Amino acid sequence: MRILVTGVSGFIGSHLAERLVADGHSVLGVDSFLDFYPREIKENNMKALLGKPGFEFIEGDLSGLDLGELLSGVEGIYHQAAIAGVRTSWGGRFSEYVRNNISCTQLLLEAAKDKNLKKFVYASSSSVYGDAEAFPTREDVQLRPVSPYGVTKLAGENLATLYYKGYGVPVVSLRYFTVYGPRQRPDMAFH
Repeated sequence: MRILVTGVSGFIGSHLAERLVADGHSVLGVDSFLDFYPREIKENNMKALLGKPGFEFIEGDLSGLDLGELLSGVEGIYHQAAIAGVRTSWGGRFSEYVRNNISCTQLLLEAAKDKNLKKFVYASSSSVYGDAEAFPTREDVQLRPVSPYGVTKLAGENLATLYYKGYGVPVVSLRYFTVYGPRQRPDMAFH
């Protein structure tokens, strides 16, 4: 299966792409190398992928690529690309979060609606829950994000749901909870 992985140079995206290639899939990886953390770290994340049969890399921003052409022959999408970080989402950088986490998600969903996809996996966040009132927290509780980052990830989930209901895009949203491990982001509390 030919699969698009956005945010392929990131922590989760690079591990995911490695696994997909190892499982025999053809992976098209896209990343714009946002400056949230050093480019060298992201390039290092992709070392095992570059030059490997079954992996193709495109450096670019989703808002500047021809997404119709990019999705030609793609059967699955793992949309990992986003600006992460709760603390940095406040203040002047919020417009970057909106552009990358909401607008680029909508552009990708719009391009995907006319394709014959088998799956579209959207990377959301536990930040959509906000301050949980009960533990364990049920998936069906009212979502009340308490950060601009959480708001953008919830908006992405809502867009994904709309494109599923309106156009049949086979979307599933995954709410990641403090993922950590080798190649994790340098700003994470766990090191």
